[in-house]
Amino acid sequence: MFYLYLSLRDCPSIFFDENANFFLILDSSYRFEGGTMGDTDSPDFNKARGFLIGYSLVVALLWFFGADLTQFKLMGNEIYLKENIRHVWLVIALINFYLWIRFLQRLPKRGLRFDEDMHLALDAALIKICRFFYKRRAFKYVAAKALEDGEGTLVKLRMSGVLSYRDELEHERGRDHGPTGPWDYFYPYRAKVWFSLVKVYHKDGKEITSHGGNGYEAIPSVSLYRAAVAYAFLKGVVGLTWFTDNIWPLLFGCLSTGIAVCKWWQVHHMFRHTYQSAFNQVLFLL
Repeated sequence: MFYLYLSLRDCPSIFFDENANFFLILDSSYRFEGGTMGDTDSPDFNKARGFLIGYSLVVALLWFFGADLTQFKLMGNEIYLKENIRHVWLVIALINFYLWIRFLQRLPKRGLRFDEDMHLALDAALIKICRFFYKRRAFKYVAAKALEDGEGTLVKLRMSGVLSYRDELEHERGRDHGPTGPWDYFYPYRAKVWFSLVKVYHKDGKEITSHGGNGYEAIPSVSLYRAAVAYAFLKGVVGLTWFTDNIWPLLFGCLSTGIAVCKWWQVHHMFRHTYQSAFNQVLFLL
């Protein structure tokens, strides 16, 4: 006999056989101890996330494989459902919604906003975008000033950027009423980039490299800032943990709950339609 076995950390274990029957097995560590639920009701964020993802995955698999929900195995005991079978998907949806709320309540403060790593990705995106879109403007500005000051003809310009708010954050963080992190800054100051310049001039047949002098300040437009945020978000989805730790479980939980509700409505509607058809046939015979 073929079995598909799924086991997730901090989650129930699930068996599927070739007939699409499923067996739900709780680990022996999930038991009542001293009148409490033990690990299953732990305030730990990782356990809440594990239960939400694990249960949501079970719901999605039950829907995708069309599992038979009239019987299941709980802690080694087979349980057969005889009444209110048409509402089993509604019960599943309510349990999933409870786990979704439970996870949401245990999210860290500012868990739905960019964390430090995501803001670093946004900083890097802003620097790249500003360097790309403002380098020509900076070159014209520096070249005109070089001719005005008699420094020669500018032939090359290298730009190294840093977000202006970072200096203030470094000095003010930890003070009373001071900023606690990048999330306390907003556009346009949040997007202001200061470029230090390395300039190469031609003067009297010689090539002169200058590392000092004034820098160049760039503030991207709102559209460019939004593009940088979108780029940082996509980069964070692939390479950072903020999305998969905080956002994806909520989205997956909503999806699986919606699947369960739709499945319940489909079964309930079909049952009601069948019942009405049978009732109409009985009336017709009478």
